[in-house]
Amino acid sequence: MQIIHFTKAEGAQNDFVIVDDRAGEIPEEKRRRFTVLSAHRRRGVGSDGAIFLDASETHDFRMSFYNPDGSVGSMCGNGGRCAALFAVQNDIAGHEMRFLVLDRSYHARVEGNTVQLSFPQPLEMRSGLSLECGNETCAVDYVDNGAPHVVLFASQLPPSLRAPLAMVDMQRVGSMLRHHAVFAPRGVNVNILEQEDTGVVAIRTFEKGVEGETEACGTGTLAGGMIAHLRIGASSPVMMRTHGGDLLRVHFTAGDAPPTSPEHYADDLMLEGPARLVFDGCFALPDA
Repeated sequence: MQIIHFTKAEGAQNDFVIVDDRAGEIPEEKRRRFTVLSAHRRRGVGSDGAIFLDASETHDFRMSFYNPDGSVGSMCGNGGRCAALFAVQNDIAGHEMRFLVLDRSYHARVEGNTVQLSFPQPLEMRSGLSLECGNETCAVDYVDNGAPHVVLFASQLPPSLRAPLAMVDMQRVGSMLRHHAVFAPRGVNVNILEQEDTGVVAIRTFEKGVEGETEACGTGTLAGGMIAHLRIGASSPVMMRTHGGDLLRVHFTAGDAPPTSPEHYADDLMLEGPARLVFDGCFALPDA
């Protein structure tokens, strides 16, 4: 068996195991098995996925994210903030850093346990998509900000699924839209919003790869803040409350392009929130 040293981390209760593999000692097949086994919340460490830090010639490091089912994940916003904090506390990078995820460059700034993670403009946005939801239809917006997301307000759900956000059946709605033919074969994450009386926008997210609701999703929160700006005129920074109760901020400088366009969010797009390293450990990865 191989002993793998890891750090457990959480950002807005989105939790991960982080492994420094800049030496390149853990091959792909072992990374996938480690992710699946360590993610189990009774037989393993428990996590929403695994993050490996790889060496980079042009950036401080490269971040590779794996979903709990062992599949290679997209960009992970909360995971990226945790990776940045890990890099600072392990002298891998300074308090300001650049790292790669799937060949896209990201910038992070760490101040104590608050991490600001800057994003490039979204790869794609589609607004007002009408999707079949069982025997009904619902209107959604789509954002690919390094991870694919559909976003809608709870009030946009079809009558048979409509409820206050806290009572929405996320497993049913999420499963229905996550596998929708429009997004095949990649699939999509599903985010539902509701504006609170205070102006804060609450969000719940069903994540593909996890195949269930998580306490938070960083890229989902970023997409949610952008759609809150589009649909209800929320201004930067958009205050977002995760399912776990944490507050995240979505920053951007609104551009001249319409808010349905990625170019509208080309400047200063950033996710800000807490991150914490919880404990270090060793995982005994059995031989296949």
